[in-house]
Amino acid sequence: MDLKQLEKLHQAATGLLGDWWQDDRRNWCAYCGIPMLKRAPQGAPQPPTLATRDHVIPKAHHGGLLTIPSCKACNAAKGTMSVPEYLESENFKIRRQNKHKHQWPEYALWAVAGIAALKRASVLASTNALPRLKTAADRASAPNPTANRIR
Repeated sequence: MDLKQLEKLHQAATGLLGDWWQDDRRNWCAYCGIPMLKRAPQGAPQPPTLATRDHVIPKAHHGGLLTIPSCKACNAAKGTMSVPEYLESENFKIRRQNKHKHQWPEYALWAVAGIAALKRASVLASTNALPRLKTAADRASAPNPTANRIR
């Protein structure tokens, strides 16, 4: 798979979910669905409902390319876990029990994790940090190292 194929796949996947920073989804936590405060009163402690941007692949894991809206409480609970790790956690299951009408469907969160992985792969491929994967045609035309062995 080359860089153009990765970018095309990333664009197609992103197109399926739309831009959550441009519509109403930015106002609610993607994980628990609570309405989020955009700002805390000056001098007051930051409430757990404060809006944050959660990194789908945490910066601690060389991510940070894609963010989703998250309340401070969910973002802190997720910590350095990736979205798939958090979706499997007990904390996530407890936070989802409220079944708030604005929480993102679980399939959308998994799709976002996939989009983040595609975006990360595109970045790695564009910096040549990712080895090129061999296609079936590459394998067919490659010399067979065991064909000329003396037995």
